[in-house]
Amino acid sequence: MENSTAASSNAYMIYTPIAVFVILCPLMVCNRMWCHWKNRGKLGLDDFVILTSLLCALTSGGIMFMGCRYGYGQHWKDLTPFQQRESMKYFYLCQITYKLSINLTKASILLLLHRIFNGIRWFRWSCIFVLTCVGMFCVAMVMATVFQCIPVAKAIDHSIPGHCINNAHFWYANSGFNISTDIVILVLPMVPVYGLSMPRMQKAGLAVVFALGIFVVITSCLRVTTIDIQAKTNDKTYDVASTTWTLVEMNVAIICACLPQIRPLMALLVPKIVTLYHKTCGRSDEGTTRASSATTHSTDK
Repeated sequence: MENSTAASSNAYMIYTPIAVFVILCPLMVCNRMWCHWKNRGKLGLDDFVILTSLLCALTSGGIMFMGCRYGYGQHWKDLTPFQQRESMKYFYLCQITYKLSINLTKASILLLLHRIFNGIRWFRWSCIFVLTCVGMFCVAMVMATVFQCIPVAKAIDHSIPGHCINNAHFWYANSGFNISTDIVILVLPMVPVYGLSMPRMQKAGLAVVFALGIFVVITSCLRVTTIDIQAKTNDKTYDVASTTWTLVEMNVAIICACLPQIRPLMALLVPKIVTLYHKTCGRSDEGTTRASSATTHSTDK
């Protein structure tokens, strides 16, 4: 099942982000839900949406892990026809779960902003409008991905007669919408934050927290640079840079959606770390003092 030519495999480019984010993302989402439960005594719709996004992201990682087991990451010509079909099947499935995850994350952020700034009418309706656009686009993209080829099986086995959409144009359109909405979601909360009655430094800190979504924009832009290669390559299973950035993008988006809730965790952990540090230093200083005293006493004798 697994090709033995590890030296000519790019599978590590898939395994690495999977290994990192399969630990990091669940921790961030669990921290977010714990903070909301602790502060409000309940979870909001935004929490359940980000949890669903996490499940889609983890599913994407699992799908591509299986794809690598069947040869994804290795040269197309080195794979058997069965491996070629299987690896492309998992790549096809990952395209669907990616679009679900990335748009669910946007929806979660918008629902959170809607709840936080619910008293500002124009902002509330702006969130609803952007959320509606994201939802409609998500449905359209998922349907277009499922039926990117007629018959559908041609997306997995290109030897089957039929026709497919232009993947490069399709992926560019999807990325364009993602980057545009990411920027809108990034800028949207800055106006109400500026109008809050609080010290300037606190405003700046809050604005920085919301601005951390810039990392999603950066990863989306980096992914765009790899689209043309993956869309036009003849070595479909070996040129996997776009798939790598796909995995990174959806997981970084989830992490950024959970970053506003990282402060309570740090407030809980940092004092304990500082206390432990001082205790350790105290014991160390005490031991050093005793040793120094003993040395001095011995010298006096």
